[in-house]
This record gives sequence, C-alpha cells and structure tokens, in this order.
Amino acid sequence: MKFSIKYLYLSFFLVFTFSTIKAKIISYKSEYEISNANNDEPRLPGKTYIDKATGYLTIDWLDSCQNSWVSNQRMMTRFINSYGVGTVSEINYSLNENMNGKAMDFVLEIKENAEVVDRFYGKAQKEDKLNISFVDREMSLDFPNEVIFPHQFLEEVVDNLYSGKKILVRNVYEGTIPEKFFRISAFFTDDVENLKKQSLPKEINNKFKKIRMAYYQDNEQTPIFEQTVLLNDQGVAGEFRYDYPEYSLLLKLKKIEVIPNSCKK
Repeated sequence: MKFSIKYLYLSFFLVFTFSTIKAKIISYKSEYEISNANNDEPRLPGKTYIDKATGYLTIDWLDSCQNSWVSNQRMMTRFINSYGVGTVSEINYSLNENMNGKAMDFVLEIKENAEVVDRFYGKAQKEDKLNISFVDREMSLDFPNEVIFPHQFLEEVVDNLYSGKKILVRNVYEGTIPEKFFRISAFFTDDVENLKKQSLPKEINNKFKKIRMAYYQDNEQTPIFEQTVLLNDQGVAGEFRYDYPEYSLLLKLKKIEVIPNSCKK
C-alpha cells in the first residue's frame, strides 16, 4: 500500500508565526530533526503502518522591516511502511504576512518521491470577508470575517502562555491546506520544561510551556490531527509532536540561530 502525503497535514504557521511586540518575538533560523514517535498500540492484520520516519524541518523566520514577517520553510520526511516500502515526502512553504492581519501571500509546493504533486500561489485579503485567490487557478474562496491569520492567533497564544487561561478556540486560515481553514482548540497546560540536551543561544529564554492543540475542519467533531508543542515567550518552539490518525511524528530542535534585528525604527 502506497503512503500518501495527503495525511501529512503540517500546521507550520500555528507554531512558527509568533509576532507580537508584547512577547518580544525574535527573528531566527532553526532546524528540527524528525523521527516517528513511539506507538505501542496493537496492530491490525492487513493494515499498513509507518514503521520508521526520519527527516528534517528547516525554518527561516524573519522580520521583513516592512511591517510583515517572512518565513521560508522546508520539511523532508522519509517513511518506511510495514511492508518495507519507502516514500519521500517534501513540503516547501513561503509566507509573507502583514502584521496588521489584513493580508498575506503564500507559496505551497508538495512533492512525493521528488515529483511535484501540487503547487499553489495564494493571496489572502481581509475586508468585509476573508478572500483567498490563486495565481494560475480559476478559484476564489470567501470565508467569514471571523477567520483570522496565524499571526493573530499566535499572538493570542503567546500572550496567554502564563495568563491562567485554559483553552483558546479560533478559526484560522494558514494556506497549508489551501481550500480550507482550521478550527483550532488550544489547551494550555501547567507543564514547563527546559531543553537540557539542546545548546541554546544566550538570547533565547530556556523556559518552554507545553500546549496541546486540536485541529478541526468543516463541522467534524473529531480532529484531523493533534499537535503538542513546547513554546517559549519569544515564539520559539523547542519540540513538536504531531499525532495523525495513522502515525505520530516527533520533531526536536537540533540547532537555532538568532538573527539580529536590523530594522530602522
């Protein structure tokens, strides 16, 4: 059975788009190492499972000095299933998002075994409604005005890390699944961790709060995937765990470089 990357929903920008003055968000370049999380659940005969996953995720997250944040991200994952069949999945994503939450441009490219599966060039504009349009595609989408961009959502998440709030629910459009938006429930736990095995630059606060997020679409009552993230108050994620219906991935911070802010105020 061939593994399909349509199940590899990665909510990049719900983790990486933290941009708020209150939280003193930093510009950085980082790399994460991917492995499959341990799953001791019993296996059913005849069903295909993921036996091994390896790869990496790289992120450039930079203040553009033009009232927007720019991010270039690449995720490459090698899967080996329970029949010994291998698949290489690659996701490339670029984003330019206005800090006022009114507009963003994005490019999404998905590859499987080095072949392009799909490519989107999108533009999102928010006025009375949120309108999504695409270059080279006769497709236009309108979503309710209450649907927000990742920057706005993550601003609330970061601001509420230590507020005592237990849950935050918002509708968010990212573009990682271009035709739909997510309904996201973020659960704030009391767990705080330090990255003991990771050498962090002195500019980074080594205090990471654990947050669990469930991602829903349409009117479904069951999330399409769940995410657990260790997040500090600078918008840096120390670790992710993605739980999909068929497998789980663990992404651990391998290295990070802080980029000095050169913007002239």
